[in-house]
Amino acid sequence: MDQLLRKRPYQSSFPGTLFRLLILFLCLSVTAHATEFNPDWGPVGVFNDAQTCALCHRASSDDDSAVPAVMRDPIQDDGEDVSPSHQWRHSIMAHAFDDPYFLAAVEHEVSLSPALAGTIEDKCLTCHAPMARTHAHQTDSQLTEDTSCLLPDGCFRLATADGLNHAREGVSCTLCHQIRADNLGSSDSFSGGFSIASEGDPDDFSIYGPYPNPHRGGATAMQGFSGYTPSFGDHMNTSFHCASCHTLFTPVIDVATGTPTGAEFLEQGAALEWQNSDYFSGRSEASECQDCHMPEPVPGSYSTRIAIQPNGSVNSMWPERSPFFTHSMVGGNTYMLALLRDTRAELGIENTTSVNGFNEKITQTRELLENDTASLDITRIALAGNTLDIDVLVSNKTGHKLPTGYPSRRMWLNLVVRDAAERIIFESGTPDSRGHISVDASHLATDCLAVDKPPGFTNTGCFEPHHDIIDDPSRIAVYESVLEDTAGHITHVLLHASRYLKENRIPPEGFTLDQAAIIEPQTLPRGVDGDDDFNAANQQEGSGSDTVHYQVSIDEPDSRYTVEARLLYQSIKPDFAAGLHGDGSKVTRFKTMYEASTPVIETLALTSATLTDTDRDRVADPLDNCILVPNVDQRNTDEDPFGNICDPDFDNNLSVDFSDLSFLKSVFFTANPDADLDGNGSVDFADLSVLKAMFFGPPGPSGLAP
Repeated sequence: MDQLLRKRPYQSSFPGTLFRLLILFLCLSVTAHATEFNPDWGPVGVFNDAQTCALCHRASSDDDSAVPAVMRDPIQDDGEDVSPSHQWRHSIMAHAFDDPYFLAAVEHEVSLSPALAGTIEDKCLTCHAPMARTHAHQTDSQLTEDTSCLLPDGCFRLATADGLNHAREGVSCTLCHQIRADNLGSSDSFSGGFSIASEGDPDDFSIYGPYPNPHRGGATAMQGFSGYTPSFGDHMNTSFHCASCHTLFTPVIDVATGTPTGAEFLEQGAALEWQNSDYFSGRSEASECQDCHMPEPVPGSYSTRIAIQPNGSVNSMWPERSPFFTHSMVGGNTYMLALLRDTRAELGIENTTSVNGFNEKITQTRELLENDTASLDITRIALAGNTLDIDVLVSNKTGHKLPTGYPSRRMWLNLVVRDAAERIIFESGTPDSRGHISVDASHLATDCLAVDKPPGFTNTGCFEPHHDIIDDPSRIAVYESVLEDTAGHITHVLLHASRYLKENRIPPEGFTLDQAAIIEPQTLPRGVDGDDDFNAANQQEGSGSDTVHYQVSIDEPDSRYTVEARLLYQSIKPDFAAGLHGDGSKVTRFKTMYEASTPVIETLALTSATLTDTDRDRVADPLDNCILVPNVDQRNTDEDPFGNICDPDFDNNLSVDFSDLSFLKSVFFTANPDADLDGNGSVDFADLSVLKAMFFGPPGPSGLAP
């Protein structure tokens, strides 16, 4: 059982919408609301509430013009509030415990492994209620000892956390800023292995920040007001600070026996992916998690005082600091932000949050997803006989795999091809009003979702395999991780996962197989064999991209084809929501919320391209040596840019004139190949007719002509 404890590297129709809202209303009407969260809960041990920190670490008043504005963007009196307290309040970090999906997932895992209930809950709360869990273990209080707890001092349980405000505040100020540099980046720091000094330790109540000389200015004020000592911590700027929770290994539970196998499964490993990328320290595009997820208000040019006085006034004697990183904590989960917004009363956070606050965070998140996540390019569109060949290049712009995080996430390509009349002739990956795509129907089959698979079960149809070539609209390019249990079957139970059945999330630029095998073998792709351009370009790996090759059959030629491609993203795919087992209150609540809420599908990137075939000869205009006259054979005997059928310019002076007529006359009724414009083997009246129609004009037009 030690592996459980050990830390190591680890768009819908109106009636449908109305109906779902009615379901949600009825559900919430009969469900007891959570006790309202009280933000004034501190101090507790070495922790204090965010509201105490916010008395000073907030923006100055928008009408104080006596000194430069504090934590306002732009640096104007009426600029946007970019203070830590404002930006953090509506983030997923602040609501790590409130998250109804998290709570349902824990209940689901516990229901399937009840003998390990205490250990499971304690481990999950290490990062989702870190202040309360850390305090409980530091003080040996509020811990439960029973047979389901394998920790020597006892386990911090979900029922206990639910009644504690310092648990419900999630990942807060005095949690992150008290994490010491001890072992960060090592295997011991992963899976919630961060280190925080206990009360009475030499460095207790040290608040680490990214600025040298923290005692300059307001240090005495902080010590006197809050009891914390500001200290310089260069580790606050590193990705490994974040990695202590965002790199997680879970124990593998044997699906047959219900006991741990001793192996560990990499549930998420953004930092390990980042280490194997061009974004890692010392490499070409080096950056840290904070650069994207806590972005500067004005990159490279913003400075501000980082606190005001408790009475709200600005102390002009305190120094300005730069760079200043916001505490926006933007991620990739607009769905959960919207769900938190819409169920504030149900979750007991109505008095401490606002609709506008969550909407602001959703906007910030969407901007990150749309601008800094991925790019999409149609690199080839061509007609080859009865086939329209389309190459779509998906490029990862992040420092980790795309998508990253909890394995419920997926990304896919939506491709639509239209003819000249705007009729759809090919469509792959278009979601319906519930956020489902065509392949989901089979993925939601009872056997696919079952914990215990029936005899003879196979994984066929339970997930969409990786595709390099798509020649059928029923196939979709889906980028995701799919879990496999110890029996080799697909599973939606995290603790049953032993390895990835499919792992084709797009690696970051610079990612190589050799380094993956050294850093962590579980970051290696799986199921992409035979795809030579997955994370490769020009036979060089590490491109951080993938090219999907579409082959669209054309029955009748048309004059124009328009291709639209979208890269879509979903934080909870339907089979993960449906795969929650048990009838506990938290599972039931989330499933009701999920069914009643409009699913959020984000567009990460989009692009389009048009291919014209004016003469409908199945040769696209850019490659057609006679755009207006059908010539499938592209016959061109004089090897100039113009095909014979539109090239009676025999002297190549770019004008059809009397000299060309004279030449045609001289070879009339012969087999001269240049003058045989229609290719029937003889220079005759048909060829003369072509010349006559183009007399006193240029040859062509040709798509090959300059």
